[in-house]
Amino acid sequence: MIHGNHIINKIAEDIQNNHIEKLSLYDLRFQDYIQSLKIQEKVHAFVQKENISGVVLTMNYPNLYTIGKSGNKSDILVPQEDLNKKGIQIYESNRGGEITYHGPGQLIYYPIINLKKLRIKPVEYIRIIQKTIMDSLYDFNIKSEHDNKPVGVWVNGKKISSIGVRISKSVSMHGVAVNLNCDLKYFTYVIPCGIKDLSLTNICNETTAQCEKDDFDKSFITNLNNHIFTL
Repeated sequence: MIHGNHIINKIAEDIQNNHIEKLSLYDLRFQDYIQSLKIQEKVHAFVQKENISGVVLTMNYPNLYTIGKSGNKSDILVPQEDLNKKGIQIYESNRGGEITYHGPGQLIYYPIINLKKLRIKPVEYIRIIQKTIMDSLYDFNIKSEHDNKPVGVWVNGKKISSIGVRISKSVSMHGVAVNLNCDLKYFTYVIPCGIKDLSLTNICNETTAQCEKDDFDKSFITNLNNHIFTL
């Protein structure tokens, strides 16, 4: 398991060797949720202290639920005993938003961005994230939308990506979950995003194009850089 100091050292090394152009993506592979929070906090502090533009972290989680600042435990629809049997943990998070699912087959992206340095307003940042996801999905022949919808990205009325961020000291944390080929049944154990009868989908259900995690990673970081540095 990758730890925070390892990532900080890698970022610092890349900066020193001038290997960082715009935003770079760092893959933390499989992570425990609490450990991932500690890594985010260390990277957040580093970005703020060194006044760099930022980085993007990506990782994989086991089956779990996170409850954002607007969330409520009453949105969990199954008894704790059943979740325990399934080995599903619940974590309270300081991100925005309500309850959501994370697990295998889901793409997690945490852009830790120096919004002050890049002169990006928080509302504008959310729009950039949404557009980045939509453009990345389009790279795999998926047309999506977000207009007249709650925060996130949707395909034919079904949610394919959730967004929940926190901005502290003008630097962002948390970010994006995109359903690649995750088991959608786990969303039925909660009221995801606080929306009753919410329909969800994933990439494998919406395209015949080949799409692996590495493929989408490349698309996401390319589109994010394009949107941020062509403002």
